Formats: sequence, structure tokens, C-alpha cells
Amino acid sequence: MTTNYVSLFAGLLVGLSIAVPIGPMGLLCMQRTLTSGMRVGISTGLGAATVNVLYGALAILGLDQVAPLVASSSRVLSLAGGVFLLWSAARMLRRRRAVGDQLQAAVLSPWAAYSSAVAFNVANPMSPILIVALLSPIIGLSAPSLAEAAALLLGMFTAAASWWVCFTGCITLLRLRLSPGMLVMVNKVVGAVLTFYGVLALARSAGM
Repeated sequence: MTTNYVSLFAGLLVGLSIAVPIGPMGLLCMQRTLTSGMRVGISTGLGAATVNVLYGALAILGLDQVAPLVASSSRVLSLAGGVFLLWSAARMLRRRRAVGDQLQAAVLSPWAAYSSAVAFNVANPMSPILIVALLSPIIGLSAPSLAEAAALLLGMFTAAASWWVCFTGCITLLRLRLSPGMLVMVNKVVGAVLTFYGVLALARSAGM
């Protein structure tokens, strides 16, 4: 039982270590919360958390096989992730005016936000690399028991989900204080940063 609690705590730390740093997914979640509301933002974060847990499960089942597989397909994943980032950035940059307190044509359904976040995180080569790096010292040389693995994955998902709820809640409070013009400006800034990340991913896929 004690080992299960240790695995749960380790999973919480891993989940926070992956979710908290603000990268492309954090920016996408922030932008969607600002333009489409908290439910869409949370759905985006949960999509990322789902994929992280999936990669975590694959790593637990075969840690020695996941790393070479990720390395061999990193260029393809970078290409897919870069295309998705550029597509998302283009959609943001096309929204030039605000209506009320939202950006024109900014509404996404929670399901669309969740599924697109899943697709992006699956195509992000850094996700499995980071998860394998974080789980390696925890798992060690011996495979954990089923109960320990379940506790570890539960901790990962709980920590990530809790972070995304808190993050989108804070962004929602900020959203209430921003004028429509400021929403447009934030949208353009996030779109520009995601464009940079997209170009970087494409350059990585080309071996540059």
C-alpha cells in the first residue's frame, strides 16, 4: 500500500512537471480560454493530459522500446506538429475584429478542442521524450506492479487536470478584465508565437 502512495505522489510530480511549463500547448490553451471560454480551455488541457497518460502507459509497458521508436519517428512527428501549429496560428491571425467580448469566429466546441489537443500532443515529439526521461528514474530496471502503474498514471492525470483547471480559471478571470481590442491583440501575439514554434518544428523535421 505504501508503494502505491509513493507511485501516486511520483505521478503527481511527473504530471505537474509536464503540464506547468508554458509551451505551445499552454499558449493554445490560454488563447482558446480567452476567445472561447473556460470549458474549451479545460477541454484543450484535458486532451494534452490524456495523451501524456497514454505515452506514460506505453513507457511503463516497454520503456526500453519506446525511446528508440520515438527517436526513429521524431522527424515525422515534428512535421505533423509543425503543420498543426501553423494551421492554428493562421486561424488566430485571421481573426481581425472582436464582437462583444469574444473574437469573431472564435467559438470551438469542447469536443473539437479536446480532439484537436489530442491530435497535436500525439504529433508533438517532445511529449514522449519528456515523459520517458521523467519516468526512467522512477520505474528503474524492473517493471512496476499493476497497482503501482495505475497509481502512477492516476497521479499524472490528476496533477495535469488540476493544473489545467487552475490555469484556465486564472485566464478566465483575466479575460473578464480585457477589452475586445486587447483580446484581439493577445490573439495576434499568441498566433505569432505559435507560428515561431511551428516553423521551428518544421526546421527540426527537415534536420536543420
